[in-house]
Amino acid sequence: MALPKDPRQKMINFMYLVLTAMLALNVSAEILNAFDIVNNSITNSNSSIANKNDKTYRQFEKLMANDEGKVKPRKEKADQVRQLSNDTYTYLDSLKEQIIAAAGGRNDEGDIKSKDNLDAPTRIMENQKKGPALEKQLSTYRNQVLALINPKDRPAFDTTLPLHVELPVQKGPVKKDWTAYHFNMVPTIAAVTLLSKFQNDIRNSEAMIIDKLMKEVSEDDLSFDKMAAFVSLNSKSFTPGQKLKATVVMGAYSSTVNPTIVINGQPVAASEGKGVYELEVKSVGEFKIAGIIELMKPNGQLIKEPFEETYKVSSAATSISADKMNVMYVALQNPISITAAGVPSDKVNASISGCGGQITKKGPGEFVVTVSSTGKAVITVTAEVDGKMTTLDSKEFRVKNVPDPSIKVGLTKGPTMKAAEFKVQQGLRADLEDFVFDGVRYAVVGYRMGIESRNRPYAEGDATSEMWPANPELQGAIRGIKPGDQVYFDNIKVKGPDGRVRSMPNVNFKIN
Repeated sequence: MALPKDPRQKMINFMYLVLTAMLALNVSAEILNAFDIVNNSITNSNSSIANKNDKTYRQFEKLMANDEGKVKPRKEKADQVRQLSNDTYTYLDSLKEQIIAAAGGRNDEGDIKSKDNLDAPTRIMENQKKGPALEKQLSTYRNQVLALINPKDRPAFDTTLPLHVELPVQKGPVKKDWTAYHFNMVPTIAAVTLLSKFQNDIRNSEAMIIDKLMKEVSEDDLSFDKMAAFVSLNSKSFTPGQKLKATVVMGAYSSTVNPTIVINGQPVAASEGKGVYELEVKSVGEFKIAGIIELMKPNGQLIKEPFEETYKVSSAATSISADKMNVMYVALQNPISITAAGVPSDKVNASISGCGGQITKKGPGEFVVTVSSTGKAVITVTAEVDGKMTTLDSKEFRVKNVPDPSIKVGLTKGPTMKAAEFKVQQGLRADLEDFVFDGVRYAVVGYRMGIESRNRPYAEGDATSEMWPANPELQGAIRGIKPGDQVYFDNIKVKGPDGRVRSMPNVNFKIN
C-alpha cells in the first residue's frame, strides 16, 4: 500500500503548500489558525499510520512462529526500520518543543502561546544550526531505510519514497539554503506544522518499506516448477562404530509422491517423499556417497538428478568451542578451546580461514584467535595420527564487530536526571553493557553539548574528549543547572577497541 497516494494525504500536502504561499502575503490570525488545523490533521494522520505500521510489525511476529527461517531476515530489517523511524520521529518532536519553548511555551490548555513568533524558528534552526543537523538527519534516515530494500527494487523506491530532502527550484538572484528556505522568518506554528509534515513523511516511508518487506516474505516462496536432488547427512565427521544416516529428497518435493532412489548402487525405499539410507562406518578416511534420484512429474516427464556427498571418518572425536560463545569479535583476542579424544594435546594444531583471521596456540588445548573483518570464519583442526597429518574436524564461527556502547552521564542513560547528580559529573561516558568479554572499553572522542534553561540563554559547546566542553558559558550553565532544564548531546563520537570511530545516537536529559 502506497500511503502517500491516499486522497487525504494529498489534501494535507496541498493545504500546507497553499498556507505557506499565503504567508508571503500576510500573517493573519486566520492563516495562523489554518496552520493549526493542518498541523492537527497531520498529527492525527501520523497516529493512524503509526497504528497501521504497528499491525504490520505484529504480523511479522505471528509469521515468525510459523516459518522463522524465512521470516526472520525480513523481520530484522523491519525492526531496523522501526528503530530508525522512531528515533527520527522523536528527534523532530524535540525540535518542535525547542521552537515552542523559544516562542514562549504553551498556555494552560496546551496551545502555543505565540503562534506568530518569527524569531524562534530562525533562532533555533538557523542560528543554533539545528536546521542543517535536521537536513542531515533526514537524508541519513532516507538512505538507511532505502539500503534495507532489495537492490533491484531500490531505484523505484528512491523515486516514490515520500520523504525527500531537496530544495525546489528557486527563481531570482538570491538562493536560499535548505534551512533558510524552510525556517527563516516563518511563524512558529508554520515551523511546527512543517516538522509534523516531515514526521508524516517518515511514517509513510516507514509504511512503504515494511510493507515491501512483508511482501518479500511470500515473494521468495518457491513454486514446484524446478527440481533438484538434495542429500543431508546426520554428520560429516565420524569415528569407527558410529552410524551414518543420509536423507535424500528432490527439491520442492511432495509428501504424497515418492521418488526412486539409488545410493552407491543400492535401492533405497522412499516414504513421504524422502529416502533414508543408513550405513555403519568402519575405516578411517574420507568417503563419499553418490547416486541418482528419479521423480515422475504430473505431465509424465521423468526427472533424473544425480547427487554426491562426502564425509570423513577420523580416529578421534574433536571439540572446537569458543570460550565466550559461538561467535568471535573483530580486534579482540578470542579464546578457543580444542580437544581431540585419544590424541595428545601437543599433536593437535589448528588453522583459520576467512575474516583475516590468525590463530595462536597458547597451551594444551588453548588457542587465541584474532580477526580483522566481519563475516564467517572456519577453524580447521589437524593432528598427527599414526605418523601422518590428518584433518580431524572444522567448524564455522560468526565474526561480529564489538557492539555499540551505551551513552551515559554518570550511571544514567536518561531521559531524566537529578540536578544535584548532574552537577557532580565531569563528562560523558560510553559503557559496554552485558558484554561477554571483560575489560573492553570505548573512549568518547567528541560530542556537542547544549543546555537549554528557563533562566539563562541557551549555551552549547564542542568536546574533544569525554570531559565537558571548557567554554565558560557552558561551564556556568552546568554549575547553575536546575530542574526543568534540558541537556542535549549530539554528534557523539566514540572509539572502540578496533580503533574505529563510531557515531552514536543523540542523547537528551531532562533535569528534575
